[in-house]
Amino acid sequence: MEDKVVIITGASSGIGQAIAIALAKDGCQVVFTYNSNEEGANDTLNKIGKNGYKLKVDLRNGDEIVKLFEFVKDKFGKIDILVNNAGINIDGNLYDLTTWKDVFQVNLFAVVSCTEKAVALMKDGGKILNISSIYGEGKAAWKDLPAYAASKAALNNFTQVMAKNLAPKILINAVAPGYVLTPIWGVITEESLKSNSQEQLIERFIKPEEIAQMAVAILKNNAMTGEIVVVDGGISLKTV
Repeated sequence: MEDKVVIITGASSGIGQAIAIALAKDGCQVVFTYNSNEEGANDTLNKIGKNGYKLKVDLRNGDEIVKLFEFVKDKFGKIDILVNNAGINIDGNLYDLTTWKDVFQVNLFAVVSCTEKAVALMKDGGKILNISSIYGEGKAAWKDLPAYAASKAALNNFTQVMAKNLAPKILINAVAPGYVLTPIWGVITEESLKSNSQEQLIERFIKPEEIAQMAVAILKNNAMTGEIVVVDGGISLKTV
């Protein structure tokens, strides 16, 4: 992994930050994006050290995505690894198409755009990892997350279809986490923390670093493509 050039979207906190730190420790040159959390981005950069580069990118803006890849092309001339981590969830009416469009823009359409641009710069082959969700697997469903779950299900299918298109030069996989304690949960009470922890067989939230461990293992593996690797703490096995 020494000196591999990596792009990670949404690495100012949570899973993205943990993956960025883990890959930097393995010797990668890590370019990561953030949107609004500059304090978190600076924290990520400080933890990565000299091998880190942060860029403010709104993934709903195609021009900013173009500038991200132009930066990497000018700086390194190639990309070895792309981690599509950035994702959003917006509470709203089940049929509110504005919500659906916003969620799909970040969780799926930006992934398609970043994948296209990364593939063009993967001159010697490469790896792509998409961060999905157990809600995209159909094994677990939450009634208030229709847009989020549908976007992750689409992401899983995109991962598998692209595996057929990109092999053998480029390998693409996804990780589908369960309940990971990240800022996407917002302010969570002790009672909510406890009740949600009980939904997983491990009876606790998954740590971002545990997802990062799996991410690095997949990115180091040369025999996997088109896989959706579930790391859900056993939530998909829970029954009433």
